Amino acid sequence: MSRRSPAVRLVPYGPARSAVAGSLALAARPRARRPGLWAVEAEEARPEPDPRAAAEAIVRLVVEVLAGIRAFHQLARRASPEVCQGLAGLRPVVRPGRRVPPPRVLSCWAQQPVRGAVEAGAVVALGGRVQALAVRLEPHRGRWRCTALETSVPAG
Repeated sequence: MSRRSPAVRLVPYGPARSAVAGSLALAARPRARRPGLWAVEAEEARPEPDPRAAAEAIVRLVVEVLAGIRAFHQLARRASPEVCQGLAGLRPVVRPGRRVPPPRVLSCWAQQPVRGAVEAGAVVALGGRVQALAVRLEPHRGRWRCTALETSVPAG
């Protein structure tokens, strides 16, 4: 059995389970502060100006990884190593040789509940099904980076 990263959470759903039921809310994690790194923290406090655009781009990349169109390592600059590791062990939702519509982001929204964190949600069409996706973004070297990912998947 493969070990999953806690940064990627798959929420199964099916006839007996609700697809949402509040499961996609990401809990806020306090960031550990390291003394003596004020210059780095000041730089990280000013990431890309538009968190919504960053969230949409990251969601699009994640959907393409889940569909098998992109390799998980192509997210390396936009996702934490834990998220990349969690996606590395996943099988693509779309099986090779099967005809399905290409993946699409149907809607995406973002909010900034606290300074230095963005939570985004999306509804995506993937593998012929509609599913929910949630990501948490935090600043890293002047860019927003995905530090947690949660999505619904068919049970079974």
